[in-house]
Amino acid sequence: MQVNYLMSYSEISNIYNEDCLITLGRELEYDYVFFSPPEYSEMGLEPLKDDKKYFGWMEEVYSKFNPRKNIVTIVISDRRFKRKTIPKHQYCTDIMKNLGYDLLNQKIWEKSREINMFRYNYAFVMSYARKSFKSKNTKLFKYDTWFHPHHSYKGYSYNMPQEVAERCIGNYTEEGDIVYDPFMGIGTTALACKKLNRKYLGSEIDSETFEMGMNRINQSTIGSIEKWS
Repeated sequence: MQVNYLMSYSEISNIYNEDCLITLGRELEYDYVFFSPPEYSEMGLEPLKDDKKYFGWMEEVYSKFNPRKNIVTIVISDRRFKRKTIPKHQYCTDIMKNLGYDLLNQKIWEKSREINMFRYNYAFVMSYARKSFKSKNTKLFKYDTWFHPHHSYKGYSYNMPQEVAERCIGNYTEEGDIVYDPFMGIGTTALACKKLNRKYLGSEIDSETFEMGMNRINQSTIGSIEKWS
């Protein structure tokens, strides 16, 4: 299913209810990639035991990215499991380096100041550049540590605050640029794009999450929705 939101400023943005590998095969054009990848549990995988499959899948997805601005930002948390730490951010950097991207900068998003036995209370905001790129280093982006408490939305836990997306999108894109999120979830990236006058493309494989995101975006959008198979 393809979903189009006809925006009030006469720009069309799209969200696809499908695997992101299918969307990436559509050869769509976009300027910047911003996302947070799914956790092991969302893919039916177990940390450590299924690491090879999990990170192999990541590399397959990341290899399909082709942003016109040659910038990709990944928001990712390391994982505690069986008294070990899985350095997911480092695995991502290794994957991106193998794909020809250099680490442009790294920020820390502090999600909570409470102790969690399974998840760290911070995430890495990792931006990678495939070619020479000069960051605008906007006022909101230049600080190395950001505190934005994560919150749930209608039972959807660990939702990234819109402010995190806005900091990155505002720093790496211009008005009218297209931002692609391969794991759109409940539409946080789309809402940030709307606020900053950017267009968005997204993929969301889970139909229930997709519909929740559609409803959330539509409630903040002046315009109409068109659906077709």
